[in-house]
Amino acid sequence: MLHALNNNREAIEALRYNGYGAADFQVNKSTVYFDNEFNETELVPYKGKDVYFRSDTGEPIAIHGKRYKPLQYTHMIDKSRDMIERCKLDATGIEEKIQVSPNGGMCLVNYKLPAKEYETPDGDTGCITVMALSSFNGVWSFILSLGFEQSACLNSQIFIKNPASLYKARHTGKLDIDRGANMLGKTANIIEQEIELWHEWYKTPVTKDEIHNAMADCANISRNAEEPYRNRNYQYLVNAFALDYAPKMGKNRWALYNTMTDWSTHAPSKSKNNIALLQRRGEKVAEVITDNFAAKIAA
Repeated sequence: MLHALNNNREAIEALRYNGYGAADFQVNKSTVYFDNEFNETELVPYKGKDVYFRSDTGEPIAIHGKRYKPLQYTHMIDKSRDMIERCKLDATGIEEKIQVSPNGGMCLVNYKLPAKEYETPDGDTGCITVMALSSFNGVWSFILSLGFEQSACLNSQIFIKNPASLYKARHTGKLDIDRGANMLGKTANIIEQEIELWHEWYKTPVTKDEIHNAMADCANISRNAEEPYRNRNYQYLVNAFALDYAPKMGKNRWALYNTMTDWSTHAPSKSKNNIALLQRRGEKVAEVITDNFAAKIAA
């Protein structure tokens, strides 16, 4: 274990040396003023509101009320790195990708830990991923989550047995980034339990009713809908299971689980906020699997 921690320290120090990339700036706040129509020379403060702006360019990003709790991107990245350094996962060769929207309103950071590959029940392999995102423009809450990326299908697998694999909080007084990092750090240390659960699912057959019920719940339609195929999400799930996952993996819970993570990762949508959509779908899949596979998860 000491060896792994030493590896993590060295790997994370390399990330720190590289800095913060496009996220290397601070966001400050100032009082909002507006024109007084009765006196053109006087500006009146907007009580209860602050404007948030980039300290490096002066560009305004958003206006928020006094209850808004900002989270600097550099602080988010520091906490994510600290969490990975402290956990028992091997961070050797860690890959960090920092993305920031053009005006700095949103930031997304992805980590991939390729040092250790885990084998899935169907013979594929994959590695642990970590995602951190936040925004100043109100589009995203703060989210820190653990995931699993398979090599072949590139589905973003969702951890079910350990619900603390995701921490999500709005930018209010309840936002506690330290609590989120501690939660995920503990989950990362028992990731093998999740892999064991997947192998159990591979051995567990599913009935037609179980398949239909899970897909209907995922697509947000009634299980008793007369023509469920009219729903494009339901149709996507049916085709993915029947044409891809069931033939390769068998008619079992592992195939059904992969069908739903395929939908949450790859199904088309008209939404322009792709990251938020993926997160909502991922949360929906976790809810559906927990509801439909509850007995097996608790075992």
